[in-house]
Amino acid sequence: MMNVVEVQNVEKNYGAKEVLKNFSLTVQKGDIYVLLGRNGAGKSTLFKLLTGLSKATNGEVRIFNETKDIEKVKTKIGSNINEPVFYEHLSAAENLSIHCDYMKASKNRIEEWLKVVGLSVDNDRPVKEYSLGMRQRLVLARCLVHDPELLVIDEPLNGLDPRGIKQFRELLEEISLLGKTIIMSSHILTEVELVATRIGVIYDGHLVLNDQKTALVSAHQNQLEDFLISKMEGEY
Repeated sequence: MMNVVEVQNVEKNYGAKEVLKNFSLTVQKGDIYVLLGRNGAGKSTLFKLLTGLSKATNGEVRIFNETKDIEKVKTKIGSNINEPVFYEHLSAAENLSIHCDYMKASKNRIEEWLKVVGLSVDNDRPVKEYSLGMRQRLVLARCLVHDPELLVIDEPLNGLDPRGIKQFRELLEEISLLGKTIIMSSHILTEVELVATRIGVIYDGHLVLNDQKTALVSAHQNQLEDFLISKMEGEY
């Protein structure tokens, strides 16, 4: 299976603060890789390295076999890190059109992806009037509209109600079936067990767990949630 992401012995420092420490990670094509960790553990920092928003202090980040200039593969990546930012006075379709211009991508699939995520193409309401669930769907459409191979999404389930979470999970599963690779973070452990193919836990800048979801379920069964919490809290 092809490796889409390879992170090897990466360190990331902000001044004297070490955020990632000797961090290594491999994600294969078709994975839904869910990264868990408490706030400040280093998840967003890792995502910034993967999307070219930041550079490692030491070590190597390889995306689609590219190491030196992730800008070369940015059209293969759809991402959202931290709070999504939209042009609030514009509609969903208008926001996606601007994104396509930025990514130098065709606008032919805007209607298709809006339908896939459950948003109406004809809805000309400004995004400022959208519910949180609609905004999260638009995040996903923006990640997908330029037809990337890799999605990197930070906490996409935040703030969604139970129905919205279920619908979003089903969308991720559909997208995975299209051959896309997904890396996401989440705090909602019950959903992680349902959607992930592989689970990682980051604690204090270290990857302390990295395993197939099926293997973890087999080993821990009804105690998987407790086991993941213990790893997130640094219990080895």
